Amino acid sequence: MAPSDRDRKRILLVDDQEDTWEMVAYGLSEYRIICARDYDEGLRLARRRYFDLYILDNWLPDGLGVKLCRLIREFDPHTPILFYSAVGYARNIRDGLNAGAQAYLVKPVGFDELRQAIRRLISAAGEREFEARRAEVTAILEGLTIRRMENAEQLLKAKEKYLRSEKKALRLKAEMAFLSAGGTRGEFARRWPSVFIEGALRHPVR
Repeated sequence: MAPSDRDRKRILLVDDQEDTWEMVAYGLSEYRIICARDYDEGLRLARRRYFDLYILDNWLPDGLGVKLCRLIREFDPHTPILFYSAVGYARNIRDGLNAGAQAYLVKPVGFDELRQAIRRLISAAGEREFEARRAEVTAILEGLTIRRMENAEQLLKAKEKYLRSEKKALRLKAEMAFLSAGGTRGEFARRWPSVFIEGALRHPVR
C-alpha cells in the first residue's frame, strides 16, 4: 500500500532547471518533492518547513549551493544533504562535502544512481533517528525516575516537618498543663522526653 501524503518522506529540491524538477518528481513519486528555483527561496523553505533530505544545485541564480548548505547546517545539523549539480570540479566537490553534505553527484548522472543515493541517505538518517529516539526515551525515563525520587524525598521531608510541628504543639500543650498544675519549667524540661516516650509507648498512634 502506498504511503499517505503525510507519511511520505519530504525532499527539498533547490534547482533553477524545471526539467530537473519534472524528472525528479516523476521518477521519485514515492517521495513528496518540494521545489525551489533559487538560493533565497530554498533557504526560506528550509527554515520554515521540515524535510528528510535536501538536494542542492551548487550553482544557483542568486548564490552558491555551498553557502546555502552551510546556512542549512546552522539550524538543521543532521538532515542529509545531497549535491546534484553540473559544477563538478574536485574543489567544488570538496567544498560541498566540507560544508556539511553527505554526497555529491555530478550531472549528468544515471537516474538509478540518483535514486540509490537518495534511498541510502534517507535510510541512514532513519537509522540515526531510531538511535536518537531511543536516547530520547532513555532520557525521559531517567528524568521521570529522578522526579519520582525527588518527590519521595520532598514527601518524606514534609512528613518529618509535620511530625516535628505536631511534637512541638504537643510539648507546648503538656507544658501548659504541667505549669497549671503547679510544676516548674525546669522540672518539666527534665521530665518531658521520658514522659513523651512513655506516653507514646502506652498509647501508640494507629
